[in-house]
Amino acid sequence: MMIHKNYVQVLIFLFFLTDFSRAIYGKEPSLLTGTFSDTLTFNNDLSMKFTARVPMKLPRGKILGLILVFHPHGGNESSMINWPTKTFLERQKVLDEYVIIGLKSSGPQAYKEYLGDWEVADHEPSYKVFQWAMKNYPIDPRRVHIMGWSRGGFMVTRFIWDNLKDFASVTAYAGAYSSDWTKTSLGGYPKQDWVKLKWKDGVVNGEWTGKRFDYDMSFLDKSFRNHLLKYGIQNKIIILDYFPEFYHVHGSSDYVIDVNLSRCYTDELASKGISYIYRELKDVNHAGVFQGEPVNMLVNDDVFSRIHATRNKIIPLNKVELGRLHFMKANISEMDLVKAQKYIKEAARIGGPLAGEALIKAFDSKNEKVRIAALTSAYSTIYGAAFIEKLGEIITDKDSVWSKDFRFNACHVLGRYVKWRQFNAKEILINSVLDRSLSQYIRFQLITALSKTYEMMTLGNMYDDREVVETLIKLLDDSDQGVRGYAHMILVKGTDGKGRFGYNAAANSSQRQGAIKLWQDWAKKVTVPLLSKDSVKK
Repeated sequence: MMIHKNYVQVLIFLFFLTDFSRAIYGKEPSLLTGTFSDTLTFNNDLSMKFTARVPMKLPRGKILGLILVFHPHGGNESSMINWPTKTFLERQKVLDEYVIIGLKSSGPQAYKEYLGDWEVADHEPSYKVFQWAMKNYPIDPRRVHIMGWSRGGFMVTRFIWDNLKDFASVTAYAGAYSSDWTKTSLGGYPKQDWVKLKWKDGVVNGEWTGKRFDYDMSFLDKSFRNHLLKYGIQNKIIILDYFPEFYHVHGSSDYVIDVNLSRCYTDELASKGISYIYRELKDVNHAGVFQGEPVNMLVNDDVFSRIHATRNKIIPLNKVELGRLHFMKANISEMDLVKAQKYIKEAARIGGPLAGEALIKAFDSKNEKVRIAALTSAYSTIYGAAFIEKLGEIITDKDSVWSKDFRFNACHVLGRYVKWRQFNAKEILINSVLDRSLSQYIRFQLITALSKTYEMMTLGNMYDDREVVETLIKLLDDSDQGVRGYAHMILVKGTDGKGRFGYNAAANSSQRQGAIKLWQDWAKKVTVPLLSKDSVKK
């Protein structure tokens, strides 16, 4: 039975009720908008409940994003619709650019593993709901994302390996898949559950054993490579460059799902060269990843801004999009502000490297407002390597061709990309901030930009981007006292104001060395691998 919250849309529902199955399979578009719930029935006796939130006004072209959300144990299809998804898309001011669909796990009657919500039996119906959404709504296939919390995090980090080609990003809160997560290891369902699954062999009697949760990431399969070839992506490529982006959040004091699940999962991603972000929240429990301010507002804002900025790397642009970017690349430098803004907005929606290459041409405009509009669109869209390299050129240009305002934004866009772990951006920013030939003003902006990543690190994971900490410490011995003092001020924020170590930016070089050594010793302790004996505390 459909439950719909908008009276006008109920009339539309009644119109389609007699032949709703045709809408499900895409033979006739569904016009349902607003927030509604339903159950889709498929072949082979498969079905799945869902709740959807669809913008009231649908665009003509396929330009909307889609976020599929997977609930925690005991939740339902509506559990994650309003919080966090709707709430944080609103905070990004992009709510009406997305379809949100919450899925409901099948339950024990369909399960063979008996591990609780979200098992292999849920994979096929989940994928079919995704297909239904793509057929019935104007969704850009390059802007489709999956997200789960707790058992939902287990689901998305398992589900993705069979569907790498379809999703731009994977977000897992307080949960990750492990092949160690079995009926046997849990002591038998339902007598015990995953609360009992702890990383028993990590540290025994205070001694490090080196054991960990197990994974089997068999992702370099022939089918995925063949899919790349289908789109003209040749064999001589780095296959990992086409993977979706992973974003993990976990509290270090999680009593329900051991934080080492996420630590091991992201460590395995790192060992395979797969891009990811991992925010570990110190002293936060299982539910705390979604509760409390300001930490969780900061992290969740970052999660959803990253989702909005990310595009599928495999699915090609359509002919219309390619045509618009081609025209933009050839003409935007001569456009007036009003026309240029329309193309800049379209480039921001398309995103990715080709949009970035076209957008660079806007920097040749004689109109400063056009240049600024093109540059600042990158705060909310990732444009690829060529665009990042151009930012580096702008920042390090000694001839002052660019205005102060333009270079200011170039610094901070680059910082946004560093926070999102774009590794070429991090290399450029670090090299630039250490360049003593740049003006103090530019270096101050770069330190501020670097501090945004440092701020996220101090929440709990100081390991992954440890080069940022090392760079700030190097700046303590810079020739510019202002740079030294500013870098120290940022570093102190990571120690609750206690770790000044007697450092004085006004002291001479020899007088500074003792305090710098203490900062270096501190950095060695706080940036150890999360799975090392010096980090794991049980």
